[in-house]
Amino acid sequence: MGAMLLLKSADLGDGIRKGLYICSYSVIPALFPFMALSVFICKSAAADFFAAALRPITRLLKIPAACGGALLAAVIGGYPAAAKCISDLAAEGILERKTAAKMLCYCVNAGPPFLISAVGIAVFGSIKIGFLLFAAQFLSSAVIALAISAFSEKAPKDPLAFSPVLRKNNAACLIESIISAAESCFRMCAFIVIACGALELVFEGAAFSKVSADPAARAVFTGFFEVTAGALACGEIEGFSAVIIAGALSSFSGISVMLQVAAVTDESKIPLAPFVISRFFHAGITAGLLRLFLAFSGDSVAAFSAKGGSIEAVLSASAPAAVSLLCMASLFLLSVVPPKSEKEPFFKRLRQAVPKK
Repeated sequence: MGAMLLLKSADLGDGIRKGLYICSYSVIPALFPFMALSVFICKSAAADFFAAALRPITRLLKIPAACGGALLAAVIGGYPAAAKCISDLAAEGILERKTAAKMLCYCVNAGPPFLISAVGIAVFGSIKIGFLLFAAQFLSSAVIALAISAFSEKAPKDPLAFSPVLRKNNAACLIESIISAAESCFRMCAFIVIACGALELVFEGAAFSKVSADPAARAVFTGFFEVTAGALACGEIEGFSAVIIAGALSSFSGISVMLQVAAVTDESKIPLAPFVISRFFHAGITAGLLRLFLAFSGDSVAAFSAKGGSIEAVLSASAPAAVSLLCMASLFLLSVVPPKSEKEPFFKRLRQAVPKK
């Protein structure tokens, strides 16, 4: 392996530079704010608010009420965010590992910034396609969640979700959410860079020349290992199949994301076999829904033949970043109201803390 890396250092360097480009212009700007937002939801007092607001959904899915924040993180946070929240709940004993394993099957998804901005606008030059990708993935996750809940036992009552709990102050939650999001982005970018470098070596080999020449085969092969590079490679495919393959790869998530989830959940020891198996069903359902959406969208196949916009154009006006900042400000205000124990006067709490003779 070392000898090959030395002999093929130029090809390896090209792949690594491609991976760094993807991270700098696509992954970090699109995912970092929403990752921080998701962790803040799970760590701050806002988690109690969303536990109450999403109680009907958690009852329907037969999961503890405290998982409301994790469900919201699954919708907005991107691949590692929900896995991190679920792992923390399992490590704290609020969530059973068996239930956590089931939640990973429908909570680990691509976030809306990635699907709408990085894929819909940057790859296909259409915000409409981005929303179609997000809608198909969301519905696919909902189908899997309902199917799993149909064969699950009713969750026990969860008083921790509504009782005053000792949480860190707002500043500590904000700092922890930013640090955790930075660590997740760094981990994701490391996997992307090494995967792009390895794939560049593979495609330069004679054995994979046919795969490299076919845009669809190249995108599927790339996305099987690294979803971001695979989704961007779909811009070279003609027709409806480009959008369908991009959606299927985003729901499958790729080996890279699976390894990241394994790293995030290592401490909580959540079984990952159900999650890995669910990836194939998730990709298939998303692909079927996209084919149905595109058939009734009114767009012709020729509309998907042109290359999409550039990633730099997406970043020049970052609406998702602005929305995430507004959401973080709103959640910060929700977490300002302290638990009842913190509303008591300081000296009263001090007298209660002093042991009586």
